[in-house]
Amino acid sequence: MELDEKQFTIGFNNGFLLARFEPHILIALLRDIQPLNSYIKGMASGQKEYELMQTKSQLDELELLRQKNRDQMDRERD
Repeated sequence: MELDEKQFTIGFNNGFLLARFEPHILIALLRDIQPLNSYIKGMASGQKEYELMQTKSQLDELELLRQKNRDQMDRERD
């Protein structure tokens, strides 16, 4: 199947938004829809992108907390 770039992009954007605001609906849609087309593939990619951004954000926040803790421990030693 040839990828329709415009439909993929629309699906990606919609998938990203659904992953952000209605993740359970998106999961149900992607689980039950067959056959796959450019729009659905875009939705799945948008969901994955949102999840990657969330994970990166959480890791960044964790690193900030670790650094703050290290700084506090260094001050207490001095």
